[in-house]
Amino acid sequence: MSHEIIPQNLAIKARRDSGYRDTTHALAELIDNSVQAGDLVNTETIVEVLCVDRESLVSQRRRRHIEAIAVYDNACGMDTATLRLALQFGNGMHLAADHQKGIGKFGMGLPNSSISQCCKVQVWSWQKNKCLFSHLDVEQILSGKMVEVPDPQPATIPKEWTTLIKDPIGEHGTLVVWTELDRVRFRSSKALLENAEFLVGRMYCQRAVKTSHEWANQTQPF
Repeated sequence: MSHEIIPQNLAIKARRDSGYRDTTHALAELIDNSVQAGDLVNTETIVEVLCVDRESLVSQRRRRHIEAIAVYDNACGMDTATLRLALQFGNGMHLAADHQKGIGKFGMGLPNSSISQCCKVQVWSWQKNKCLFSHLDVEQILSGKMVEVPDPQPATIPKEWTTLIKDPIGEHGTLVVWTELDRVRFRSSKALLENAEFLVGRMYCQRAVKTSHEWANQTQPF
């Protein structure tokens, strides 16, 4: 019989329920991470929010739903140690007081914001054109199959995302992808991005943030 102080299955459920009012606030956390990371290498950081909609048949009517959400940036990217740190709950790069300049201050940003909306978060991050990949899977964590952040592995950004990203992908950056979206309450990417644009614009009225979305397999600026 296990006597963990905080059983893993209860801890991950609590994490999913903590801290984010809705999907737009969770996205704002990722955008904040991108902006802060971009300050290290860019005069202008490009952030793109991407949504993929799919059609399904519900009560003999075709309806669109959001199947995946991604946040891309051309910021500094992450090496192996930093990527594992970024996916670890309660850790991060902004714990020290002198690094707490944005809304992502508590080492909870990437993992907490992600699992508050989805069951699977995948991260591709690259420096000097060398890309690494790692991920978190709520179901595997609940079952005890995933007890550590997987060691980042060399990878290639999937073509399904490179074709949607409008910014020319440079030698450094990060792509965070949410799938198995079980807590997104917006029915369409249009509604989500409109609300996210308003919230982020209010937070960063001095920043330029790009958003884009995909309709009927065609990407358009939004």
